[in-house]
Amino acid sequence: MPAALEFRAFGLAHPQGGDLLTGVDLEVDARGFYLLIGPSGGGKSSLLRLLAGLVEVRERAPVVRGDLRVLGQPWRRRRETGAEGVVAILQDEGLFDELSPRANVELALRAAGRSRRLAPGLLAQAGLDTPPDRTAQLSGGMRKRLAVARALALRPRLLLCDEPTAGLDAAAARALAHLLREAHDLDPERTTLVVTHDLAAFEGVADGVLVLDPAAKTLRLEAARDRAAAAMSGARAGHPPPTAAQSISGLRHLALQAAAIAETAVESVRRLPPVELGEVGRTALRFATEPAPFVAAAGAVVGGLATFFALRNNPIQGGFETALLTGTGKVATAVLVPMLSGFFFTARIAAGAAARLGTMQRTGQVAALRTMGMRPADHLLTPLVWGMVLAMPLVTLAGVVAASLAAALAARLVAGFSTVGWAVSWFEAVDAGDVLVVLAKASLSGYLVALACYHLGTGPKRSGADVGAAVNTAIVAGMVMVLAVHAVLTFVAYA
Repeated sequence: MPAALEFRAFGLAHPQGGDLLTGVDLEVDARGFYLLIGPSGGGKSSLLRLLAGLVEVRERAPVVRGDLRVLGQPWRRRRETGAEGVVAILQDEGLFDELSPRANVELALRAAGRSRRLAPGLLAQAGLDTPPDRTAQLSGGMRKRLAVARALALRPRLLLCDEPTAGLDAAAARALAHLLREAHDLDPERTTLVVTHDLAAFEGVADGVLVLDPAAKTLRLEAARDRAAAAMSGARAGHPPPTAAQSISGLRHLALQAAAIAETAVESVRRLPPVELGEVGRTALRFATEPAPFVAAAGAVVGGLATFFALRNNPIQGGFETALLTGTGKVATAVLVPMLSGFFFTARIAAGAAARLGTMQRTGQVAALRTMGMRPADHLLTPLVWGMVLAMPLVTLAGVVAASLAAALAARLVAGFSTVGWAVSWFEAVDAGDVLVVLAKASLSGYLVALACYHLGTGPKRSGADVGAAVNTAIVAGMVMVLAVHAVLTFVAYA
């Protein structure tokens, strides 16, 4: 059986050139339970993300030299689905708070092609026999246990855990360490690797300890019984090297952003056939109904006021009223109301979409999808694109209908037009070509706004401020796109 991990002349460095590991030659036997220890900022998390296939494309990846094999295969894998057979429990757990604890486990079971009926047994195995109905109600320790249960549902051959006992008291940390060991022993083919600073919690649990030595820039394997906790004193000393994000500036940053935008656009086309039809339908319905009242109110104001002032300020008293209504109807229906509808739709929907995706990225939910072998684009980008492409034309229709009704009322009050007389004049110049142009403007605007929300929402997030910045940028970028699309297509169609 091949080793779980094989390092051959392996080197790891920060993008700006600071070496973390050099010339590592090491084999880590399969089926063992290992700890990975080292200084804060010394490369443990970077190494774990390499092993899990979770390298972030938006930032410069760590520089890797030599050869690293994971479960007998080269470490370079398809980033969007993670590494096959490898499951990571991240420090933020990546649980889906909108789902119940059982539904979180069932999601992983479905990804693994296993029966959802196994969920209660996995929850019980993790010590959650009767969990609360909502994941958000779980305590810190219970969230860790749920993350373990979800990971076990995937039957990993290599289970990676990033600081699983962080934030727990000593008793809870010790209990979680034993839970991980018990789960490990139930599968004779599994290898478990735990990144930790809490050696006391794992005393007597591990088979070996991988020590990341910052002074020698190497990685060595020691027997657990020979590794004293005192060896960690001083391992936390020193200052962590600059992060990848701090080293990116200027043209290099722009190049990464451009590549990421292009990748999002390509992925939106590749993953366009929906995998989750139910999610697409729910998203489209929500996107159509939430902004519709605001768009309708705005359309009514524009249609009513435009008609009122066109007829009231007629320079030829009572003359050419029919022509005024015809021109106002054409402009309002084909240009003004659709553009205003796009603005209101973007302001209402883009903020929520970017905030949701940003929070999912920050709390590790996007990474969790990858570790479950699920493409984030299938479950996040595709429903977002279809939802906005389908919903924006419907919302625009609501705005046009409301504008027309308000215009009819204004025409009756100001000039005494009957409903039939108003309708004949208002829609006289509106034809099928106008309908197609409005549909094209709304659909293309929805597509571009969806790309902006996904791209900005799933970018690197280290704090709530990053999420807020993504939301603000998504709103501004979305409105700029709506304005540009409407300006260009209107000019092309009518110039």
